Amino acid sequence: MARLLLWALRMSPSWKYLLTVPLLVVASAALHACGADAAGGAGSYDPEPPVRDAAARTDAAVDSSVIVPPPEVEERRTFQTPQAGGRWVYVANPTRDTVAVIDSRTLAIETLEAGDGPTYLATVPGRDTALVVNVNSNTLTILRTTERGTVRSNVPVVPGANAIAIAPDGRHAVIYFDASVRGATVNTGSFQDLTLVTLDEAGDSAVQLSVGFRTLDVLFSADGASAFVVTEDGISILRFREITGPTLVPNISLEATSIVPVTMDGGADGSVDASADASPDAADLTAPARDVSITPDGRYAVARVEGTGTLRLVDLNTRAITALDLGSAVTDLDIAPSGAYALAVLRARSEVVRIPLPMGFTDATTLRRTAVTGEFVGSVTLSPEGSRALLYTTALPLERMTLMDLTTEAAPLTIVRLRKPVRAMAFAPDGRTALVVHARTPGDPAQAGIDLETQIDRSYGYSLFDVATRFAKLQLTPAEVGPFAIVPDGSASFVLLRDDARLVAQAQRVSMRNFVIDTIQLGSPPLSVGAVPGTARAFIGQDHPEGRITFVDWNTGALQSLTGFELNSRVVD
Repeated sequence: MARLLLWALRMSPSWKYLLTVPLLVVASAALHACGADAAGGAGSYDPEPPVRDAAARTDAAVDSSVIVPPPEVEERRTFQTPQAGGRWVYVANPTRDTVAVIDSRTLAIETLEAGDGPTYLATVPGRDTALVVNVNSNTLTILRTTERGTVRSNVPVVPGANAIAIAPDGRHAVIYFDASVRGATVNTGSFQDLTLVTLDEAGDSAVQLSVGFRTLDVLFSADGASAFVVTEDGISILRFREITGPTLVPNISLEATSIVPVTMDGGADGSVDASADASPDAADLTAPARDVSITPDGRYAVARVEGTGTLRLVDLNTRAITALDLGSAVTDLDIAPSGAYALAVLRARSEVVRIPLPMGFTDATTLRRTAVTGEFVGSVTLSPEGSRALLYTTALPLERMTLMDLTTEAAPLTIVRLRKPVRAMAFAPDGRTALVVHARTPGDPAQAGIDLETQIDRSYGYSLFDVATRFAKLQLTPAEVGPFAIVPDGSASFVLLRDDARLVAQAQRVSMRNFVIDTIQLGSPPLSVGAVPGTARAFIGQDHPEGRITFVDWNTGALQSLTGFELNSRVVD
């Protein structure tokens, strides 16, 4: 226990994971940690936190009253890698001011001029349409591809834009500056400007909007009719039909002093005492919200306040705010895919609270609390259909997770033993399996004289988990687990491994049905991976001076590589 405590105190809370999302890799297969809702099945990571050596291994219950661990980790998305449409793959080349459009079926390449410095690129879900931000000309190039070729259009965007959010119906996009992106700098301009783009083949258009301070995220209603811009000081709502020109969009503040909380205190018998007269801690009303989720119908927002047990429910129609004090810091918060309830994780209590929406914020008797006895859990990942949840922590080196069945009132729990600690995880889109990325202990796993457990601890790796049988399979890898993608039908995943010093350049094709793993040796170090649903292929972008991409049939494993997007493009395999 002492070793765990010392490790927790030494560990820096600042390290993050970086989520790379080819937008047509399935939206529901998201890497998840600490409430981050990243749409996609691909991920890459910053350097790992330290993990205990074999001598500090423990399978005993963790006393959360003694350990003071760092926060659960967050994840981010990037738009600086190839992105897939339904059939075509788009690759931006900022040094040549071009975008390469690659046919995943024929491997034909169309090279198109964009604006000055095309850098950040995203595709419209389900369509062969790409949006690329030209950073030097403050423009957005929109590319629409069919078998007849690609049609381009351009609209202006705000200076410094480096992030793209696209509505689920593909009719609107929000272009904005994300200060958390690596290398992001703003020399002039405002943290409160963004561009709303209306995507229309008859004529694309763009308007500039003023919103709250520093955009943190952009969420959408399920029907694509509205966007919710989450900022440091609240939520700005974009009702697309109501926006006809440049305008300011005032915030709904999440710090309103008129909040009336419902305080929930657990008694010795597990009962809940609800009080509408209790006054919240003043810090709870002024602390910035960290995680903000929107119900699919766009009616409610639920926000988690960092470091407190306070949740806020915002009625986005009336702007009324209701606070719920759960009595212990909420370290993760997720809304069910149906929007019927939210799950809040109270790490200090190893407890999960199911909160009906909106009723749970006014009637505490409807709350359902589940104690994960003997475990230490701080994060939750919901399956795409919402029938299961995986509970775990990324803050301490514990080699297990908990499967929670959400289909029954009792919400039974199953402890799943792993062989290594959890860094991040993703459910497959069918909810049948999950991929768990592990942390490692510093040190050489090949060092002479160390035991098997220490070798495993020091190795890179991931696990595959089958929900029905609770079976978990550990796969050790020769390099850090990099970006990965889970294909739309959930039948396969692709994991990238790269270590330039040790000449490791691999992709692993994983059957998510039987967990058989095939290793693909690549001619160049891998950079990115994504799924192309229209041709049942995965693409693997590689680090090559002329540009190289490999296409892999996710059913058969057959592959072809293409080199030279800007030069004399040729098939090499």
